[in-house]
Amino acid sequence: MKLSEVTKVLSLAAFRPDPDDCSFTWEKRFKKRKSLFLSIAREGVTWKSMDKNGVLSVSEFVPGALQDVLEDMASEFLELSDGGWCCVSINQRYVISLETNLMRKDSGFDVLRSSPRAVLGSKAERGKRYSLKHNSESNSSVLLSVDEEYIKGVESLLGRFGLKVGRICCGVFSMLSESLEQIEKAREEFKNSKPKKDLGNILNVISCYGSICILRMEGEKWVEMRSRVSLHKGKDIEPLKKIILPIIEDMSSEDQIVFSGDEAGEYIKNILNEVSPDMKINDISSINSLWNLMSKN
Repeated sequence: MKLSEVTKVLSLAAFRPDPDDCSFTWEKRFKKRKSLFLSIAREGVTWKSMDKNGVLSVSEFVPGALQDVLEDMASEFLELSDGGWCCVSINQRYVISLETNLMRKDSGFDVLRSSPRAVLGSKAERGKRYSLKHNSESNSSVLLSVDEEYIKGVESLLGRFGLKVGRICCGVFSMLSESLEQIEKAREEFKNSKPKKDLGNILNVISCYGSICILRMEGEKWVEMRSRVSLHKGKDIEPLKKIILPIIEDMSSEDQIVFSGDEAGEYIKNILNEVSPDMKINDISSINSLWNLMSKN
């Protein structure tokens, strides 16, 4: 074999993960490649693109059902992605619930996908895909359930317009999981600096393109959850108030709210200030919170 042929075989491209290899992060799979990020909700589709340098564009929103959006935008989407690859966040047709005493040994993604009953027992249903986030300090877990047919339908519809799904996730669940990890890290740091004190009770509020997830924490225990799809739309905040107020009433001014939201999350934060003026609000949002999670994981 000639030296030039050996060089070609041993080039860096030869060690680059395949675009459909989910065992690698999106950044590694699409290094020096353009890719597309889509967030699908009842009201429409929000999207960003990432250029070859890993820089995310400003988000844009197109109202309407996914098929209608694709009929208008597919050609533009394809130009923004090398090979038509996209990462998808679904913000509808899911359920997030608080569970207890689920099996933790061998409860990884592969097991949940192949034999969910081994992990979930009688809670497992046919035709569902699952993901879990366990509380390391108690027997509680947050369980995500999504209709298998809905996921396949999204993948099939995108495929009809030339787009390939490299990863699909639930935006609210991803943001909740990240928020819980940050809270756990903060709690450990607080314990180390002030061993005789505790971080206290926390209301964790996630807002992702109209959908809301609220988790009440007493110390290290997860005690109550509310999750709603497409709850708030525009400035119609009454539905949001109805689910927040009963939880806030059980908390004191010494407790705190940890908030993580999308680009439009500022007015959700204002609502939280309005209904809980005496509680501290710790805003851990960033303008690309969902998109950063999608691109870096």
